[in-house]
Amino acid sequence: MPESKNKSARANSISHIFQKLNPKNRRRKINQDIRGEGNHIECNDRFLRSTRFEIWGNNNRIEIGDGCQLKDVTFHIEGDDHLIQIGNNVAFNIAGSIWFEDHNGTLTIGDESTFENVHLAVTEPHSTLTIGKDCMFSYDIDVRVGDSHSVIVNEHNKRTNYAENISFGDHVWVASHCVILKGSIIGSNSIIGTRSVVTKSFPQEGVVVAGNPAKIIKEGINWKRERIYDKSKF
Repeated sequence: MPESKNKSARANSISHIFQKLNPKNRRRKINQDIRGEGNHIECNDRFLRSTRFEIWGNNNRIEIGDGCQLKDVTFHIEGDDHLIQIGNNVAFNIAGSIWFEDHNGTLTIGDESTFENVHLAVTEPHSTLTIGKDCMFSYDIDVRVGDSHSVIVNEHNKRTNYAENISFGDHVWVASHCVILKGSIIGSNSIIGTRSVVTKSFPQEGVVVAGNPAKIIKEGINWKRERIYDKSKF
């Protein structure tokens, strides 16, 4: 195929990515820098404000569910065949960044989950980050499945720090200033305390984990978004 036709086909594949967006949303500073072929963004009738899509690769897919509100969120994808699935009524209320590298990474966010300001990083082949339904993430939170760089053991000259998947159950509350590192599993109905550094799995449901490194400090709990008062104390 002549070069001019190749460029035309490539341009058409990019130009149609946003065709399903509500026309009103197109005026809400949705920016794009998309280089490659076969990339697809599926979102319809969403509230997207100051959202940026940076996609440098091929066959990447972003699916944003109904009723989502994304404010000042950057999607940065380098590589091929990545998948981002955001459920219904998910909100990024202040800002956020979703960062992908290499190929075949997956991020899944369940319905009704909310975020203030977070960085979610999936940076190695075939790694996954899963966030359940009705989770609540505060601000200044860093979640990353890998270390981004290689640590080499001198004895055999091989890398030792490959990525490991991260999973949050349903209804998990992550307080501010937390870091959640590779291989972490957090059970449903749990809480991660402020300034915690999570480096291992806590699959038990209904626990509070806190500290650096994080450990279980309380069991048998649950939580609610609304503040509940005992009227007899007032």
